[in-house]
Amino acid sequence: MAWGSKRSGGGGGVAWLALLVALAALFLSWKAYQRTGGELEDVLHAPLGETGEAETTVDRESDLAAARARLLQRRTEVAAERNLRQVQEDVAEMRADLERSFRHAGEEAREGWREVDADLERLEAQLREGSARAVETLDSAVERMKRIGE
Repeated sequence: MAWGSKRSGGGGGVAWLALLVALAALFLSWKAYQRTGGELEDVLHAPLGETGEAETTVDRESDLAAARARLLQRRTEVAAERNLRQVQEDVAEMRADLERSFRHAGEEAREGWREVDADLERLEAQLREGSARAVETLDSAVERMKRIGE
């Protein structure tokens, strides 16, 4: 008698076998994900559309490059001590953008971001005070961004 020739109960054993194989595959893939450092928290709070670490690394690098370019554009204003309030607001916006970019990054990348963020925070304070050292801090932040992006 061939499988499925009976109308009632045909293929029930095959369905259970397929379910067991699927569960085993799910278990093995979860263990592999955990072994690479993934956690359930990452899965539950990952933004929609995030497809993988390689893509987010490229996004972080492009965000760093954009922030670096914005800082370099503002350098002449900081050196001439013009529009410091606008530059300060721009730096605050950069910090928020970079924080979002590095939110789900690995620990090494987050450590680099913390250093950049500290430079940008110092730059913000110096801009608020009108300090002459703001140009040095800006240059330091740009150099640190280059090192992280490499």
